[in-house]
Amino acid sequence: MLDMATIDRRSPIPLYYQLKLHLQQQMESSQLRPGDRLPTEAEMCELYSMSRAPVRQALADLAREGLIYRRAGQGTFVARANGVGMARKTVLRVLAHYDVRWMATLDQAISRWNQLHPELEVRLELQLCAREGFHDTLRRAVIQGEAPDMVPLDYVWIAHYASDGYLTPLPSLDTAWAETLSAGLEPLVRYNNTLDHTLYGIPVQADITGLWYRRDWFDAEGLAPPQTWEQWLATLDHFDQAACRARFGYGSPLTMPVSSAPGEATVNLLIAFFWMCDGDVIDAQGDLTLGDPSIHKALSFLQSIAVDRRAYLPQDIYSSSWWDLARHFALGEVPMAIGGSYEWPRIRDEADWSEEEDATKNLGFCFLPRPTADTPPVGSLGGTSWVVFRQSAHQGLALELLKLLAEPEIVQQFCEENLQISPYTATNRLLAGPQHSWLSTIIPMLAHARPRPKHACYISLSHLLQDMFERILWRGAEVAPTLQQTEHMLRYLLAR
Repeated sequence: MLDMATIDRRSPIPLYYQLKLHLQQQMESSQLRPGDRLPTEAEMCELYSMSRAPVRQALADLAREGLIYRRAGQGTFVARANGVGMARKTVLRVLAHYDVRWMATLDQAISRWNQLHPELEVRLELQLCAREGFHDTLRRAVIQGEAPDMVPLDYVWIAHYASDGYLTPLPSLDTAWAETLSAGLEPLVRYNNTLDHTLYGIPVQADITGLWYRRDWFDAEGLAPPQTWEQWLATLDHFDQAACRARFGYGSPLTMPVSSAPGEATVNLLIAFFWMCDGDVIDAQGDLTLGDPSIHKALSFLQSIAVDRRAYLPQDIYSSSWWDLARHFALGEVPMAIGGSYEWPRIRDEADWSEEEDATKNLGFCFLPRPTADTPPVGSLGGTSWVVFRQSAHQGLALELLKLLAEPEIVQQFCEENLQISPYTATNRLLAGPQHSWLSTIIPMLAHARPRPKHACYISLSHLLQDMFERILWRGAEVAPTLQQTEHMLRYLLAR
């Protein structure tokens, strides 16, 4: 019998992936043998006290990988093992932080590869680590000569690792394929996956930051999503009313990052407030511009919420990590959350909405409120890409697997199942049609996205910005001197 203790609802590892890994381990240890019947979806939902969506996702992934099969009217069964033994398979090492949603396409690619090449089967050796320790773990592996073969990276980290020589330029492995892939990418996605016009990343998805809101609650209250700062403050005041809280059963009107606990998510989710005020961290000429009045204006507004209206935020907001922000929203604890379009899978896992129609009916995702109605909308571009490390002894094989991962049907299937923006222009044209009510809303938002600073020292730069946000938004530090101190430290960093 499956062990309920193997599922940790507070873990950043998605629920579906925890269940999938556990079932795989049961098969590998022969606790589940070929021909054994698995519990039904309903039985698993009851056993783990989880919604149908993560159970269905775990079983769908296992079926695609050929580990289980369904027999109409009889149930789901463990498939018979085939191919070479585990010891004879080529091992490819992967390091990933706990947000492993992007592993699905790689697992699918490996399953397809093993079917096509039974004489050269592959298996993954997956090492998971916390996001806050990810970069230290990766650097340590490189220094020790034990770098992984492949790693999923946030777009914004690619320039750092490529500049330090950690990554293999994709054209050096297959020039023609790399050029074709690059040409099909959305322009901003291509920009974030290249350095000096050379492609390093194979993207899985793209996303944009904005404001999540409970459409059903807004409709019940006769409210529209706020477009301006003034409207947003009025909406927060409305949802702060005791009668409104009692009506819907939430605890606080808003969740947003106010500290360094969410890590890079703090910068990703808040930097668009600089842009909507015509400010930036680094300008087009590479100069620091934190001292600009526009930055002061943006941070002063955010401080008016995080400090002056602290009662509007959850009590544990200071310690909330990147996955907690979406979890507050998914569990109905807040009607609004500053977040990203990438958070839908986690919201789906925690809530009881599994279909695109459910998302459209109950949820809304819009641009962040702006200073005035005339201010152009803007959001921060994000996404995840696979990269190949120079130290890999299997660079060619790794690329062949990633080629399969990047095939249009796998990309489209992943984006449809997880309601994600595709990094490829042609796929987005297909997904933005009327048959996809949710994707047709968020994909056009990509035209208003901007990238975070593309810099070789971005990881260190981000840590300084996270500290700045925490001092201003949580400790209530004065904006002007804090900006001055942060700019001074950034100048020292960038001059090194």
